[in-house]
Amino acid sequence: MWAFPRSRHCSIPQGTQISTLVRRHPRILLADAKKTLAPKLEFFCSVGMSRLDLAKTVTHSQSILDRSLENHIVPSFNLLKDVVHSDVKVLGILKCSPWIFRQKLSKTMMPNIELLRALGMPQSSIARLLTYYVQIVMKEPESFSQLVGEVEQLGFDLRKTFFVQAMLALSGKNKTTWKRNEEAYRRWGWSDNDILSAFRLYPLCMTKSEKKIMGTMDFLVNKMGWHSQKIAKCPHVLCFSFEKRIIPRFSVVKVLMLKGLVEEEKLSLSTIVAIPENYFLNKFVTTNLRLVPELLNVYHGKVDVQDV
Repeated sequence: MWAFPRSRHCSIPQGTQISTLVRRHPRILLADAKKTLAPKLEFFCSVGMSRLDLAKTVTHSQSILDRSLENHIVPSFNLLKDVVHSDVKVLGILKCSPWIFRQKLSKTMMPNIELLRALGMPQSSIARLLTYYVQIVMKEPESFSQLVGEVEQLGFDLRKTFFVQAMLALSGKNKTTWKRNEEAYRRWGWSDNDILSAFRLYPLCMTKSEKKIMGTMDFLVNKMGWHSQKIAKCPHVLCFSFEKRIIPRFSVVKVLMLKGLVEEEKLSLSTIVAIPENYFLNKFVTTNLRLVPELLNVYHGKVDVQDV
């Protein structure tokens, strides 16, 4: 009877987890559980991988267990750690992108990392790129070099965080998203220069869905009365949660504007949307409750703006 090896360091997947693994990858039954599988599982446990994450990883990317521990798994882990400087971050990458261990990182990832280092990108930015946008770093070196050049030509400073975000916006499938979003912004009166300026101010505004953009713009422009051009100058407002941040905060501000308690000319979109919740409540809600008792209910969505 084939038995999944138990680890000295952590609880190895058992029961239904093994059944799922075998059902998806029956050839694992041909492996020597003690000599081949156990050392690999021991390694992942020894660097801090939890039982749940280990179960998910080996179930969804069985090829990890097909690789040599000494010749592939450990060297790949160490290459990633050399970039992000943390076992925890490497495990985070593996959890989100287990396929990365199928690659020969010395020939795919490392040429791209070395290019960024040679161009002067800070270590912290390189680590961020690998941690959160690993699919970009795994592009073919020629395509990766072209992407870096494209972002540089748009005026982004390779030493700044926005360079990484711009790479995300201009890479792969996001180029299709870019085209759709350009059309969405044009429908709200943005010129090509407005779109490019907004992108330079906050690159992630070009990575959001067309539905997200249209819904947020409709609310801010048609319901709250903000001018489209003002939003173009503060594009990061489009990246906050519509239900949790934009609706409650701008509804409160709209009530205050209607009551003559604040003036639009003196308001900053960035202040409204970006400050911490306790600051927002104190600045816009608590200080005005005596004059507008329903303000807190407006904030919590219990009362509509027109009913105050």
